[in-house]
Amino acid sequence: MFHHGLEKLSDIDGFTSFIIDNYFNFLPFEHAYWTYLAAYTQIIGSVCLILGIFTRLSLTGLCSTMLFAMIFHLKDTGLQGAPLSIVEAHNYEFEASFLYLLIYIVLLVIGTGQYSLSEFLRKRLPISIFRFTV
Repeated sequence: MFHHGLEKLSDIDGFTSFIIDNYFNFLPFEHAYWTYLAAYTQIIGSVCLILGIFTRLSLTGLCSTMLFAMIFHLKDTGLQGAPLSIVEAHNYEFEASFLYLLIYIVLLVIGTGQYSLSEFLRKRLPISIFRFTV
């Protein structure tokens, strides 16, 4: 997801006009705000997920971006005849975002585990903020 966030930041206006304005124009506030929010969620959330800190908070944001990505692909190309048809390049457009969403939900439910950085810090430092991430 990290690179998707960087792609959004490299072309804020393009992403906003092609995706947000066309498919999610019901969102309040300036539409570029949502592009920045999605980009930074994907960048910071991915780094936190890799490091194992603030995992559930990061996964909540990443789940929301994948839900919006899946909705975009379904609105843009539909189900493409899934599951019975064969599509060009053998790839349903919504499939990747759907799989990422499922993985993020599983990680959200399971939690970080004993080898995460937040678990290490929780054992060493009595700071209440790390209880939120476990």
